[in-house]
Amino acid sequence: MREAGAWLALWNGFDRARDAEYNDWHAREHVPERLTVPGMLRASRYRTLGDAALPYFTLYEMDSMEVLASPGYRALLDEPTQWTRRMRPSFGDMLRIPCVVAESAAGVQAAALMSLELRAAPPLALGDALRQLRAARGVARVHCGLEDTAVAPLPWHGAAPAAAPSPRQLLLVEAACVDGLHALAGALPTELAALQPVVRLHRLLSVHDAPR
Repeated sequence: MREAGAWLALWNGFDRARDAEYNDWHAREHVPERLTVPGMLRASRYRTLGDAALPYFTLYEMDSMEVLASPGYRALLDEPTQWTRRMRPSFGDMLRIPCVVAESAAGVQAAALMSLELRAAPPLALGDALRQLRAARGVARVHCGLEDTAVAPLPWHGAAPAAAPSPRQLLLVEAACVDGLHALAGALPTELAALQPVVRLHRLLSVHDAPR
């Protein structure tokens, strides 16, 4: 399994009345379509627990951030299929964080995942905190990425976000079950807890690998 050099982390809401169609479209067309872009490696689809505004999380793993500026990716944004055109108006809130991977193991696809979105100026070296997270009971792997604020926003989803004061750091903590991560979320390393990260728990729905 190839190790990713970049991620596109994307949380979104969707019209609840179209939830079944959303999952059908997202799994059968949207994600497989993205994985045809050269440099896209895999996509993991998750349900976010306890977040009514952002109930879905998709993590795209890529060779590098250049994938998001490539002609293949831009074509998918600018020339959507008819099904995608019908789905776009039903998207709700969206959070999109493109990240350069700072530390990772190959592949992010555990049954349970905790994401920690944090901001510090300048971004912190989190070596001690990452070691403590890795040593926590039930944790399989820990990954760290730094937001690339130069990546263009989606052209079809509302106005461009306001300029961020500093790049966000995104930590991903993998485990076999959500219960252990829920306990860990309440007992984070002091260094992380002091930053008051936005913590979200996710349950895996599916994993899609790019065609070889």
